[in-house]
Amino acid sequence: MKTLVGIVATAIALYLWGFLFWGLGDIPYSGWKQTADDAATQQMIREVFPESGTYYVPGFDHEPEERAWLFEQGPVGFVHIDLDGRPEMDPMIMGTGFVLNIVIVALMAAFFKVARAKEFRDFVRLSLIGGAVAVVTIHGGDMVWWQTPVEWKTWPLIYDFTAWLLVGHLLGFFMKSSEAT
Repeated sequence: MKTLVGIVATAIALYLWGFLFWGLGDIPYSGWKQTADDAATQQMIREVFPESGTYYVPGFDHEPEERAWLFEQGPVGFVHIDLDGRPEMDPMIMGTGFVLNIVIVALMAAFFKVARAKEFRDFVRLSLIGGAVAVVTIHGGDMVWWQTPVEWKTWPLIYDFTAWLLVGHLLGFFMKSSEAT
């Protein structure tokens, strides 16, 4: 029961941390660029992209020589398109985000159980190492393999690492053995 309470309490704390990190300023978005004309860009997107989805430009349907030439000529882009639009602060995203946090925290609780974490320092160590491995694998991989700009990926990396630390410390408080200190 203590672990279940810990999962819910930690998911709430993680949700609040996400709100603070992403919602209280524009520093995390400093790596994003602005188009010269958003309305014209939106119109161009409607005309050029046939449906909602993720696009890599140039696409992979070209002959290898043509694709190589297009890559060398540039520009090269990786873009996610939603042609239908949505509210800026979509309540559905906020709700599914909280459910995602529950899943993340529950998986980390399972990870700590499998790793046989008992003392608070076990949870701290595991969250440090696990968080480092996760952010280097995910965000480092995006920077290397997908050429996602460092100016952008630094912020999700910082958020995700601090989220691991937050979850590890809070779950450690709830999951540590009664006889461990």
